[in-house]
This record gives sequence, structure tokens and C-alpha cells, in this order.
Amino acid sequence: MTAPTLSQEELRLWSEWLAEEYGLHFGPERRDTLRNRLEPRRAALGLPSYEDLLFHVRFHPEREAERTRLVPHLTNNESYFCRERGTLEVLRDAVLPELRERLGAGGVLRVLSAACASGEEVYTLAILARESGLFAPGQVRITGIDLDPCALARAHAAVYGEHAFRGTDPAFRERWFRPVGDERWEVRPELREGVELRRANLVDERWWSGLPPQHVVLCRNVLIYFGDEALARAAEGLHRVLAPGGALFLGHAETLRRVGTPLQVERRPGAIFYRRSEEDA
Repeated sequence: MTAPTLSQEELRLWSEWLAEEYGLHFGPERRDTLRNRLEPRRAALGLPSYEDLLFHVRFHPEREAERTRLVPHLTNNESYFCRERGTLEVLRDAVLPELRERLGAGGVLRVLSAACASGEEVYTLAILARESGLFAPGQVRITGIDLDPCALARAHAAVYGEHAFRGTDPAFRERWFRPVGDERWEVRPELREGVELRRANLVDERWWSGLPPQHVVLCRNVLIYFGDEALARAAEGLHRVLAPGGALFLGHAETLRRVGTPLQVERRPGAIFYRRSEEDA
């Protein structure tokens, strides 16, 4: 059976709701993209139109379960270990040594992976901190947050296929993972110590509540999907969750110029990032 078209009115209704709930921007230029992402759930539920699907996810008694199923279709959870090496090298060679000196010998480093998807970035950061030699295992706390509970479940499982290692060499996998059969590898237990995963929506007010100030925040390749209002809300939260002197890394194609921020831009060979000043407490 041929899928229905997504009418202009349906596009408007979905765009408004997705922007309000999740900060996702689907303008007229992304009409076909939105239709393609909604279609699997419309077809699975046997609903005649995308307006009926919207009514279902907003008002049906089982709407929370349906939203859990729908969100992975709307967001891009593609990730892999050691993604964007330039950023990671600046973090390892410049930012972490500065933080080690500032925190002192007994200080605890707190790192946040915002929109962590299935956890590859979280465990990359854990490995980076270990390999730096700057912090003892108990001195690093890494938190991963994501909107998608299915992605978080995969991060909790910490088992990955070969595709997740396409940015690494075999020695990396041998050092930090153990084979669990059928071309699958599990993160070693010692790396999972000090890692916490929780669900959070970056456009919710006070999503950062309950998190201590973070010395490093990575929020990469998610803000590009936000409209201006959602970007402003997310930027406010990212500013608030950073400790004074802390560093925020975005994806290469992302910037906070559209909304303004009190964070200061720093440029190093290989990466541009934002810093919260020591006086901004």
C-alpha cells in the first residue's frame, strides 16, 4: 500500500509539536525527511494519516511508550569510537592538563557527554582520561545523557559491533574491550566504573538539575537539528552546567553565534571550543 502524503497542515502541526517537545526543526525544506521518518510508525500502527499519528502520540493512553518508539526515527544516533579526532586531541593535550593543574592532585574530573546516543562517546572519554595518565580511575566521573531511552539501553549494555570501531585500530579494541562472540565486543568493566547514564532532554527547563558542575562538556552534532528557540534553551543549560573554567566542545558544523552566549571562544590547532570564565560563577 502506498504511503499517504504529508500535507502542508500536517507538516505545520508536526513541526510545531516537535519543536516544542524536542527542539527538533523540520521546516518546509525537510518535508520529505519528516514524512520518511514518521512513516514506519504510521504503517506499524495502521493509521490512515500523519495527523492521526500525531493525535496518537499526543493523547493516546500509551503515548509515552509510542514516543519511546518514535524518537529513534526522528533523531540521528549514528556514532562510533574516537569520532572527530581533532577535538579529542585538543582535549587530551591541552584541556585535560590544564584541568589537572587547576583541580590539584586529589581533585575529581567531571565530564558530560550530552546527546550521548548509544554510548560510544562516553566510553571514548573514559578511555581518553585513562590513557592521559593524568587522573587515577577513581578521579574521573563521566555522565552521558540522551533523549532516546533505546539508545541509553544500548549504552548501558556497552556491547558494540565492528562498525563502531571504524575510526580506531585493532590495538585500541584489544586494550579496552573483550570479545563476546559474533563480532561483538564489550567495554571492559574497569572503564564502566565512574560512568553514569541518564535520560534528559536538552530543551527542557533545568535539564541540568541534579548534575554537579562539569569541567568538560561535549555536545556534538545535535544542535544542528534545533531551531533558534530550542538552541537558546540548550545553550543556557550548557552554560549553567559548566563549571567556571570548564570547556564546551560542539561539533565542527555547530556554533552558538545565532543565540549569543557568555561563554568565551578559544581556538587551538585542530578545534574551536567554548570556555566559561573563572569569574562567571
